[in-house]
Amino acid sequence: MQNLLRKSVYSQFNPPYQQCNICCEEVSTHDLMSITTKCNHKICRACINRYINKQLNEKGNVKIECFVNRCNFLMGYEDMKRVASKDLFERYEYLSFREAIRQMPDFRWCHNQKCGSGQEHLEREISPIMICIACGKINCFTHDVIWHAGRTCTEYEVEKNTIDGATRAAIERDTKTCPRCGIRIYKYGEKVFLILR
Repeated sequence: MQNLLRKSVYSQFNPPYQQCNICCEEVSTHDLMSITTKCNHKICRACINRYINKQLNEKGNVKIECFVNRCNFLMGYEDMKRVASKDLFERYEYLSFREAIRQMPDFRWCHNQKCGSGQEHLEREISPIMICIACGKINCFTHDVIWHAGRTCTEYEVEKNTIDGATRAAIERDTKTCPRCGIRIYKYGEKVFLILR
């Protein structure tokens, strides 16, 4: 009887351990969690959070799938709330909100890198010029870029279809100007690349 009592007390304060299928570390069974409620693939909390961090912060992906054995069930809002750290969950909510807004056909983000605001532009059929209500920067609704000064949308489209124009459009779309030196930069994850023309 005394041995059973000792085992009961021992197991209560020393939970059983199991190996995580990703990092191969022995972790408490309390730290093994299913990635989604739709599947039973259990991974340690640290591995799940590393995976979520990579998807959100390096890839900007909010549609996060279970990656065990190519399961591909999507993590839902409640799954994310259950397994993600507080910081990752806040990042997920922020990116999910931006993704939902981006789906609105009349919505555009301001391309002033210091602004970060966006708005609906209901006059898109009448005028492609969209003036940001937060900072006053002029954007082109049609091409989703800073306004192409000195050119109409048609002229911009023709220029964009040349090799030089396509290169310039890609640089303007995918890079930002460094606030210190003015050189165009491209950020991928934690790495920053200089764009030299």
